Amino acid sequence: MMLETTFPFGFEASTTFYLVLYVLTWVLHVAFMGYVLAGSFYVAWATVFPGKSLPPRSEQPICELLREWIPFMLSGAITAGVAPLLFVQIIYRQEFYTANLLLGWRWLMVIPVLIVAFYLLYLLKSRAVATWSLAARGITVAGVAGSFLFVAFCWTTNHLLGINRDGWANSYETGTVVAAALPLVLRLLTWVAGVFPVMCLIVAWQLAGRDSMSSSSDTPVSPPARALARMAIGGLLVAVISGTAYATQLPDSVRQHLLGAAGQAWLYAVGAGVVLQVFGWVHMLRQREFCHRTLSVISVASLVTLTGTASLREIVRVSQVDLLSIVQNCRSAADVGGFALFVVCLVLNILLVGVCLLLTRTGLRRQ
Repeated sequence: MMLETTFPFGFEASTTFYLVLYVLTWVLHVAFMGYVLAGSFYVAWATVFPGKSLPPRSEQPICELLREWIPFMLSGAITAGVAPLLFVQIIYRQEFYTANLLLGWRWLMVIPVLIVAFYLLYLLKSRAVATWSLAARGITVAGVAGSFLFVAFCWTTNHLLGINRDGWANSYETGTVVAAALPLVLRLLTWVAGVFPVMCLIVAWQLAGRDSMSSSSDTPVSPPARALARMAIGGLLVAVISGTAYATQLPDSVRQHLLGAAGQAWLYAVGAGVVLQVFGWVHMLRQREFCHRTLSVISVASLVTLTGTASLREIVRVSQVDLLSIVQNCRSAADVGGFALFVVCLVLNILLVGVCLLLTRTGLRRQ
């Protein structure tokens, strides 16, 4: 009954309110997280496979920019992740906490792994790393990328455990957290591939801003622009294929909601967003330059794609959990109050993050 209209409508006002906030704050978190996850993979690849060109990939603009900004973006990802983390505990209380307990030591390792990755990122920025051997640098960057992949694995497993209520008892008895490997691999691959276009878009804006300060707007910047376009298109194609394959692993009842009234509009939105992004990146690939108008179109399309994907993600989860408990959780949270304080803190955090971005950008310009 509650999934007979476009998600997240059809619920009580309090439930819709928390679902909307959860989706929007989660999209903001993904923007930072995508930069970190995809960026760390690119830095690892560029370091291990520097290519035959001069300078090597690890010293070219994309890799240099990523090494400078990933530590800050990791801080942004953690900060932006606080709000969706709180909302997921409000909405999916029993499912989320049960999945945490079943993950056991893996869940406890998330914070230590992030701390290690955080310090390794700053180590990669140091000049001493340039004097290391290729093997030493490769192990370091692989450790960073592997750390973020482990965190992504834990969150993916947490999600799949939370919606697999029938498997909780068996997971507790056997200690097995992966009920089926194929859905886990496909879902993880979808998100890893899907954040590459996000990273490429942010890096493109950063490089376009640098180029606009040093040259005219129509000056070709072919190597970075073409490399980012190829990565973004490849990530989108892989994400669509793996996401479609993952959908075939879902129960028929869940697919009915995705294809029905709850998810149909979001499917169209995701499809339109992906097509617009591909067209935008192809245009940039052909023009071999950073076009602000094209980047603006890709940005809007990316926002639509992420919002639609986040909504479809929640339709999958809502359709497999106890809807009555969700409504009761949101109703009791709404009765507590504190909305005004939430808005004040949200505005303050947005302003502080904006100031930090400006200070970081100004500092990098002076270097």
